[in-house]
Amino acid sequence: MKLDLSRRGFLVGTTALAATAALGAGPARAASGKLSVWKFGGTIAEVEAWPAANERFLAANPDVELDYSFFNGQIRRQKILAGFQTNRLADVIIAFGQDIPEFAGFGLIQPLDDIAAPGQIDDWKSRIVPEILGSGVHEGKLYGMPTYVDMASFLAIDMDALAEAGFDRPPSTWSELREYAKAMTKPDRPGIAFPATTAPVDINIFEGIAYANGGRVFDEESGKVLLNEKGVVDALQLYADLIADGSTPAGTSMTETNFRDTAQLFSQHRAAMWIGLSWLNTPWPVPEEPNWEGVPFPRPDAPSGNHPPVAAIMDGSALLMVSSRTKNPEAAMAYIDFWTQNEQLNTWGGSPEIARVPAGKEAWSSPALAEAWPNWVKAYNEGTFFTGAEPMPRFIGVSAVESALATAIQQVVLGQKAPQEALDAANEAAQAQIDLLRG
Repeated sequence: MKLDLSRRGFLVGTTALAATAALGAGPARAASGKLSVWKFGGTIAEVEAWPAANERFLAANPDVELDYSFFNGQIRRQKILAGFQTNRLADVIIAFGQDIPEFAGFGLIQPLDDIAAPGQIDDWKSRIVPEILGSGVHEGKLYGMPTYVDMASFLAIDMDALAEAGFDRPPSTWSELREYAKAMTKPDRPGIAFPATTAPVDINIFEGIAYANGGRVFDEESGKVLLNEKGVVDALQLYADLIADGSTPAGTSMTETNFRDTAQLFSQHRAAMWIGLSWLNTPWPVPEEPNWEGVPFPRPDAPSGNHPPVAAIMDGSALLMVSSRTKNPEAAMAYIDFWTQNEQLNTWGGSPEIARVPAGKEAWSSPALAEAWPNWVKAYNEGTFFTGAEPMPRFIGVSAVESALATAIQQVVLGQKAPQEALDAANEAAQAQIDLLRG
């Protein structure tokens, strides 16, 4: 059955808690010379739209020689660090807001405030949603200009499988999720699949579940890693329970493939439910989409963590940053200024892309977005869309902590360790790395 776009509004509806003339707008500097840009990650529509926008930029800046490269989003940290170490880092990096504290701390990127023309950032602010703009701020300075944010975590449900199992609504609690997953499991189709590789996005999906349970991964004030606290342990126990229930794919498919491949299980009717981020529909370009709905991930029956549960965690995954070693800051800022204009920001206003939470204020007035995500737009207009949401973990050392967490998740999913044991070891390893970084 073809997907009815009007149903997609259910995705965030219940998590309210939870023309080229524009190119000349605002102050700008004359741009010329060579400009290298590295773009990491993006949906299919976004990956196609970005080069087309680059052509518009070059038409407006004919003296710029643009060298644009695209890379998989999950290799961004390794690629950027290697580029910095070898003095081959691009002038403009389009990466994730979660990386900003670490990149800034290591001196890879520079504050945009320091190189912006007078009034330029205020001009940007007039067009950017404030809560999303904050994903580019670190220690009071703007390091990255966001174009959208993603939010975690959510659940895609095959509605035909749901009805077949005798349910008339999505699961709302962890216990219901286990019940539904068992009931929707068939010999040739597990009830639920989730990605559990070491890729950052898979860790973010899990973190969204843990944070909703009152867990956290790090306390920046004390410098203590919190991976083995109860809020995180119980979230990982949920993964273990779903596997023990026999509700997940057999073998190592969830640990050896990335989020797109586990999503394909869902799109091909080889899993009845799938756990992902707010772009649930993005990874499955199939001839005929499943009859599906996207919902907020079920909440714990009783949050067990030491911190307030959050409605969602969010982060921009296409923030424009400027290398600290750029030799052409004027062209770099002209490129970023170009992407703050409504013509570019409206890319995420429902046409061509509907899978992201748009940063541009004008995009929220788009009829296409209102058709695709009516409850998103309703909550935004009511001022409640971002209520209860917090940033994804972002601090110097986040790579070390999330790497240790990834190892623990894989050990549990593969049946090698129990959640507490795996997270105790991960906590110890991550703490040692943090202590080294903090001196």
